[in-house]
Amino acid sequence: MERPECKGPMRVIALIEDSGVIRRILEHLELWAPFPTERSPPVDPASWPPYVGLPLTYQPAPDIA
Repeated sequence: MERPECKGPMRVIALIEDSGVIRRILEHLELWAPFPTERSPPVDPASWPPYVGLPLTYQPAPDIA
């Protein structure tokens, strides 16, 4: 990923999983939507690219602190 402002690299430095904390942050930013938004129908896994498999995983980034 790259930063839209400077086109430099972007890394994930934290992952928040606590739903209460996520809600408080979104409420503070006035972005909390209590009702689900409309979604497109699910995509058939047979139409996925051949290199995609389940389970989907991520590679954790090393700590920078």
